[in-house]
Amino acid sequence: MLDRRTEATLRTLSGSALAGSVDLTAHRAISLPVPRWAGRLEPSEIRRRMLHMLPGLFPFLLWVIPHTDPWGPIIANVVLVITVAIVGPALYQFSAFSRPGERDGRSSVLGYALPILAALCLFRGREEIGMMTLVILAFGDGSATLGGLTLGGRRLPWNRDKSFTGLFCFLLIGGVMATAAFWGESRPGISWTQAAIVGGGATLVAAFAESVRSRINDNLRVGAVSLVVGAVLQRLVIS
Repeated sequence: MLDRRTEATLRTLSGSALAGSVDLTAHRAISLPVPRWAGRLEPSEIRRRMLHMLPGLFPFLLWVIPHTDPWGPIIANVVLVITVAIVGPALYQFSAFSRPGERDGRSSVLGYALPILAALCLFRGREEIGMMTLVILAFGDGSATLGGLTLGGRRLPWNRDKSFTGLFCFLLIGGVMATAAFWGESRPGISWTQAAIVGGGATLVAAFAESVRSRINDNLRVGAVSLVVGAVLQRLVIS
């Protein structure tokens, strides 16, 4: 048996070790702060957002690359190569950024690419429609998901899976970026007001198309609506 002095010493040492472990834990919690919204995004969703939004930078890269209107074979082939380079690996490794319950990435990936390719094929000489469609998909739809997941907010009455925050992000970011992409690629040059009517109008309708419940993939809905509305508004406002 231990005498009283030994027992008291052991209690003191145990208490000091426990206090030290608590202090260390507290120190780690303070030295490594984690943003509140970071925990709402899974690594797969972060990869998905990057793949979704990065292609939207292409129209702005064209601002510094001299090219003809309509596009010549060089730019057209570059777009084709980029599309294949993105779509192929995305379909093959879809599990790396799939969401729970998603088994097949064809509707999501092809629904993103097809409206853009359709716009570029159907409207030769008016490539600004295709670039606007790309930007609305990339930054409008992309920011709606990102804003809704990270910021939360009140749910839409017509779709409880969507939020007013996401809808606002779609309208604000998508509208500005679509206007800039349409304005930058238009030949001959147009005013910012004309570009805003076309880009903003297409974004507005696409945002509400994305927010409704539907069995049709939202990429396909947003892309198709952006293409059709953009083409109609261009004809009414500019042509």
